[in-house]
Amino acid sequence: MNILLVAALALTFANDKPDLVYNCGETATFTVTATDKDSPALSGKLVARLDNFGPRKFANETWDLSATNVFTISGSLSEPGFLRLRVSSEDGKLKKDWSVAYEPRKIRKGSPSPKDFDQFWADARRKLAAEVPLDPQVEKVPERSTSNIDFYRISFATFGRRVYGYMSVPKGNGPFPVDFGVNAAGFGGWTNDLHPRKDSICVQFSVYPFPMDWRWKEIGLQAKYDEMNKAAHDKYGCGYASSGITESREAYFFYPVILGIDRAVDWVAARPDVDKSRFRYQGTSQGGGFGFYLCGLNRHFTRAAFYVPAITDTMGYLAGRQSGWPQIVEGNSAKAEKKSAAEKWAPYFDGANFASRIKCPVRVAVGFSDTTCAPCAVYAAFNEIKTDKDILHGFGMTHSCFGHFYAQLDKWIRGE
Repeated sequence: MNILLVAALALTFANDKPDLVYNCGETATFTVTATDKDSPALSGKLVARLDNFGPRKFANETWDLSATNVFTISGSLSEPGFLRLRVSSEDGKLKKDWSVAYEPRKIRKGSPSPKDFDQFWADARRKLAAEVPLDPQVEKVPERSTSNIDFYRISFATFGRRVYGYMSVPKGNGPFPVDFGVNAAGFGGWTNDLHPRKDSICVQFSVYPFPMDWRWKEIGLQAKYDEMNKAAHDKYGCGYASSGITESREAYFFYPVILGIDRAVDWVAARPDVDKSRFRYQGTSQGGGFGFYLCGLNRHFTRAAFYVPAITDTMGYLAGRQSGWPQIVEGNSAKAEKKSAAEKWAPYFDGANFASRIKCPVRVAVGFSDTTCAPCAVYAAFNEIKTDKDILHGFGMTHSCFGHFYAQLDKWIRGE
């Protein structure tokens, strides 16, 4: 059961199976209760629709609150996936989602891995090493350093640009475990700061082509982010995370970023104060997607946790369901030739295709009501992981991970 607010209404969702997991062909019954300030809602209309996180529609009913404040609706899926209930106002301005799973561990990615997937990435790593010097730049930041840690700006060269991040190092001889991460998408405090730990080397990277800065508001750094996105829209007609894929694999925005951060992992692991037996990764959304990338490419990681991960099941639409953010192909489908090119190259950047290459234990958190990184897309990647793994189900969880999931998996990743 979960309570979600819709304007002045509170909607309580419940199902006939408390774990929200059904067998294919089994009927799922949703019960929704609408209240207004703890009393039954007595006026207004809501629309209830069932779909598969995709184009398949199973029901579309109008609910008159003047007749009853309790509504039930039933549906089923005949194949593995997620059955979503969307409750919205008639004008569509207010909407809340609630979904249940159908044999989710049987969901398969929308397309197979390219035959030359491993060769492509092996060649790319070799090419970068041969043609672009690492050029590590490490700058200590006195105002962020303390009696317990030293704080650094770090950056490394990659194809056509640099990748930028922070690193904090506990004072002492070590060896210290490593907590590595890549930022979520968007722009704000979460993309511009690092929270050091006294007992581990912390490393956090941005995907953007300019340095992070914790003073981002004061120095007007938002303008650089806006400029980057505008340039992507002007050239490719889409946001940065989908840009370039219609030209080539090498032109895709994330191509040099993946390779640059991958070599940064090697640089960190080579430090004499690193405990290589405790080299950990955590990332949310875009950072979760990069977890699939980096853990699939790089063997230094010993444990990883991905929260509502993005960039998974890029070809999910071929299976009749929503692909993961940023929906690379769908965002480049205005012209047939662009869509064809995106379809050709997108599988090389699908987290689901990196998943089977991961060797370390992995934990994943999935939001059952996540419309950005749809649960079907997350599960498509999770199911490809061949090593020790588990997944946390966020009932009613949107694209904002529950705090207790972070706490639980942080303890797991630290071996506590």
